[in-house]
Amino acid sequence: MTTTRTGTRPALPGDHTHHTEDSHTMRTHTMHTRTRAALAAATALALALTAACATDDTDTTTVATPAAAADTADSAASTPVTFDDGWAKATGTEMTGVFGTITNPGDTDLHLTGVDSDLGGSAELHETVPGASGMMMQEREDGFVIPAGGELVLEPGGNHIMLMELGRPITTGQQITLTLEFDGAEQDVTVSARDFRGGEEEYVGGGHGEMSGGMGSDG
Repeated sequence: MTTTRTGTRPALPGDHTHHTEDSHTMRTHTMHTRTRAALAAATALALALTAACATDDTDTTTVATPAAAADTADSAASTPVTFDDGWAKATGTEMTGVFGTITNPGDTDLHLTGVDSDLGGSAELHETVPGASGMMMQEREDGFVIPAGGELVLEPGGNHIMLMELGRPITTGQQITLTLEFDGAEQDVTVSARDFRGGEEEYVGGGHGEMSGGMGSDG
């Protein structure tokens, strides 16, 4: 009598079919797991880089704005002016006036706030205004604004620079160096003294300290 056996064939020596299939399944599962992990890591990295870029852009904009403003201010302040036909009145008194035309060739208004000279003493920006006895000189405390592309005319009987407390006469042909003071910048210019009869305006208030009267006319 012949007996028929059914069921799973036991693995024979050298039979790797079942083992190979299990190994392949495990490797496939591992690869899929690693792929998903890599994709998740890549996505997280991309999101982090995007956030970092957005933060950098914001920081750059915030920092660049004041820097750009400072650069603009520095550029405006460094724009040289020209002092055309500059001259001072030769005088034997302790004060004299300086005249000429200051031109601003830049594209930004310049604020002339003060002046100094190599003669010592003191120097002021002056304007001439109507008074009870005629035209009177007074200090222009807020200075002068020279518009972009414009000019400031300094002339006898009008706006001018006043040099005071000189302690010595100003002779014809003498060279005087002035330092023009602007907001954030200074510029030296040179003028020459010349004879001039005029400029007899009085000071508002009757004088500056011990000095009174006009600029004299001993030229």
